[in-house]
Amino acid sequence: MTRYRLSAAVALAASALLITGCGGTPPEQAAPGTVLEAAPGPSAQVRGLVLPLDRYLLSVDEIYLIESAKDVVTRDCMKQRGFDWEVIDDRGRYPDLRNRRRYGVIEMPVARTMGYRTNPRLMGSTDVTVRKMDREKRLGPAERKAATDPVDGCWKRAGDRLARGSRVDEDLVNKLNGSSLATALETPAVVRATRAWSACMKERGQAYDDFYAAAEDPRWGRSGRPTRAEKETAEADVACKERTGLVALLAETERGIQERGIRAHAAYFAELAAAKKRHLTAAREVLRGGRG
Repeated sequence: MTRYRLSAAVALAASALLITGCGGTPPEQAAPGTVLEAAPGPSAQVRGLVLPLDRYLLSVDEIYLIESAKDVVTRDCMKQRGFDWEVIDDRGRYPDLRNRRRYGVIEMPVARTMGYRTNPRLMGSTDVTVRKMDREKRLGPAERKAATDPVDGCWKRAGDRLARGSRVDEDLVNKLNGSSLATALETPAVVRATRAWSACMKERGQAYDDFYAAAEDPRWGRSGRPTRAEKETAEADVACKERTGLVALLAETERGIQERGIRAHAAYFAELAAAKKRHLTAAREVLRGGRG
């Protein structure tokens, strides 16, 4: 059994998501010092790219809710140890972009400026990222150990407290989240659309069997920044996805696959939803001044 984690699965590493929000949202008052690379704001298509399994995992706003509560509990723990702790309690509200790169690059502004590259800002706001990084920079050695020790640090203790009673094995939901995409890619309709995408790319002088092959072209790794060739390939990729309707078809196919998986494991997903609710309730109680 693994603790109900603050993971969004597939779209990006959990550590990056926990400190981000949305690239298109006006910035908060971030602490000075750290600067992170910018990225185009999310399109309406990306904002609407939601899959059934997403509701069983924590959204960005829900992650921020729990982190705000963890900050409060960590502050109290640090005070007991003789230290201060800055509470970041105004994280704001952001759209959930966990699926922004699930089907590769799907937005022309991203293709034109970043090619196939990504950065934290592409997947969310860097405002909270900056504030957390600058807070960590200001910690002295003793404060750092008290706060972040992996065994007995106040941040870990706060997380364990809030997750108490919300322990569910996530292996199945994570497996289905990955397998639904693999299954969708093998369905006849998506295979036909992928072939049409490949033919479209060839018309533009780009020879790739699928959009993953385009994104993983080893040429892109030879430069620290996207080259003109990479950007042109990414632009063709997006244009061909739009022409063939590949992204909409993939999302529709995946939704059906995931809904069938949820129905096939109804008891498991009911408990997963209950665990998520308990976790969020514990965080809200802390933020209301309760014991959590």
